[in-house]
Amino acid sequence: MSRLLSTMKTDVVVQVRTNLYTIGVVAGVITAVVLSQLASPDQMVSLVPTLMLLVVGGSTLLYVAAMILFEKDEGTLWAMIVSPVRPSEYLWSKIITLTALATFESVVMIAGTMLIMQFTGGISLPNIPLLLLGIVAIGILYTLTGIVLVVRYTSITDFLLPMAAIAVILQLPFLYFLGWVEHWLLLLIPTSAPTMLMVGAYRPLAGWEWAYGLVGTAVLIVGLTIWAYRAFQTHIIEKVG
Repeated sequence: MSRLLSTMKTDVVVQVRTNLYTIGVVAGVITAVVLSQLASPDQMVSLVPTLMLLVVGGSTLLYVAAMILFEKDEGTLWAMIVSPVRPSEYLWSKIITLTALATFESVVMIAGTMLIMQFTGGISLPNIPLLLLGIVAIGILYTLTGIVLVVRYTSITDFLLPMAAIAVILQLPFLYFLGWVEHWLLLLIPTSAPTMLMVGAYRPLAGWEWAYGLVGTAVLIVGLTIWAYRAFQTHIIEKVG
């Protein structure tokens, strides 16, 4: 546990020094101002999940790629492999700290929007625990996806094209949640399950929606965690060994 906490502390320091939190605050404030002026309180049920998919999800993929590739270039990743820190502790540190960063950015964005709307006409509070659960879940999902992808590359330029392709696929459920394309096939995309939980923070969910959101999210996180660990073992640990 002490090694994990120490690794997390180092990751947070790096994130702060590379201005990731500053970027998150600025992006969140700008998005909040724009959203509060263009949307009505009734539209938050569809716009908040959409923002998590399009804005926070994309930035999280970039953050995890930037951190791991930076550590590759600096040699700190290779030093970690021969240190007492276990690969699982390294990965959990990235998952926890980057999900916390994504959650922080999301809270700034959503709370800022609600605060501005409150001054201009009022807004009802969502189910905050359920909203946070969905935000944290989608942050974990994007972080794990980023790890699965980035361990295969050595430069950010090589990573950008496949990342963009995967990001587009993961973001497609916004069409369903905006009501533009209401086809069940969009619910097969992994990001749909945690997004459904965020929708549940704003409106009652049907029984199948609860089951899909909770069970689908749990299965995805477990599956992606195993995949991320195996990808790290294959493309990082075994290549060094």
